[in-house]
Amino acid sequence: MAKKAGGQGESIGGYFRKLFVDNPKLLRTRSNSHVLGRWLEDHPGHREVPLNVKQNMANVKSVMRKKRRKRRALADQKLEAQGMQVKRIPSKGLEALEERIDDCLTQAKNLDRETLAHVINHLRTTRNQVVFIQGQ
Repeated sequence: MAKKAGGQGESIGGYFRKLFVDNPKLLRTRSNSHVLGRWLEDHPGHREVPLNVKQNMANVKSVMRKKRRKRRALADQKLEAQGMQVKRIPSKGLEALEERIDDCLTQAKNLDRETLAHVINHLRTTRNQVVFIQGQ
C-alpha cells in the first residue's frame, strides 16, 4: 500500500481502497455521501472533505469498478470456452421477478399451506436461485 509523502500513515487512495474492499457494495452506489461521511468520521480535524480527497476517492472507485468488470469478462470467457452460454440479465428485471415470486409465495401460503406445500417449496427454491443470480 502506498504511504504518504511524509512516510507516516496510509495514503488517501489506500484509505479508500481498503474501505471499498471491506464494503464492496459501496462500489455499486452512485452517491458518494456515505463514503465521504465515513472519511469525515475517521478524520476529525476536518469539517468538510477537501477537493483532492473527493477526486482521489472518485479515481479509486473508478479503477476498482473497472477491475471488477474485467474479472467478470474473464470469467465469462472461461465459461464460453467450456461451451456454456453466458447471458447477463438486468438486475432491475431480476428484482421485479423476485418480488413477483414473493407475491406468489405469500398467496400460496394464504390459500392452503398443507395442500400447496410442494408448490411453496418450489417457489422458495426458485426465489433463492433468482437471488443467487442477482449476486453474481
